[in-house]
Amino acid sequence: MTDPYYQDDFVTLWHGDCLELADVWTGADVLVTDPPYGTASVGWDVSYGRGRNRRRGDATVACGNIANDATTAARDAALALWGDRPALLFGSPRLPDPPIVVVDRLVWNKTRPGMNGGPWRYLHESIYVTAGFVRVNNSATSILTAFPEQSDHIHAKPQQIMRPLVAAAPPGTIADPFAGSGSTLVAAKALGRRAIGVELEERYAEIAAR
Repeated sequence: MTDPYYQDDFVTLWHGDCLELADVWTGADVLVTDPPYGTASVGWDVSYGRGRNRRRGDATVACGNIANDATTAARDAALALWGDRPALLFGSPRLPDPPIVVVDRLVWNKTRPGMNGGPWRYLHESIYVTAGFVRVNNSATSILTAFPEQSDHIHAKPQQIMRPLVAAAPPGTIADPFAGSGSTLVAAKALGRRAIGVELEERYAEIAAR
């Protein structure tokens, strides 16, 4: 096995396929992740974001085309490896629930239209939660509101969303096998939690490390 892509006292980040690197993250205690949603199955236009990349000097790449995002196959395989331990993950409200025992369904209100497809542009994404998460703030509700942070990754989740979610996670090390630009890892470190992340695309692993 190669060395971690990045490591400090709280965070270990690996670059590679999370299914091939299962040994490095499945030993954690809590899953908090933003996996591929399955864009093809809901007819999304995966060319979205091309204008943003054109402004950054790369007109050939569409921000929406992240690895494995066409189906939920990678997500479902990772969840099968994880089993029935505590888990929280984001997903599309237009797709069936992920293959976990969901006890809470939260909503991220993005305050502006986001996902394409169908007759409406969605203002929200779903957050699926299994048993084991705890109340940390009596004012917390099932609707979390924050504007998206998409300067480095089209699906990046803002810290205003991630920190309350990580804070509610049961004790132990956080795993994020679809780390992207590192939102879960940053939130865990800010809260003094250990975290292990895996990211397939090196361009995003580099952003997360920075």
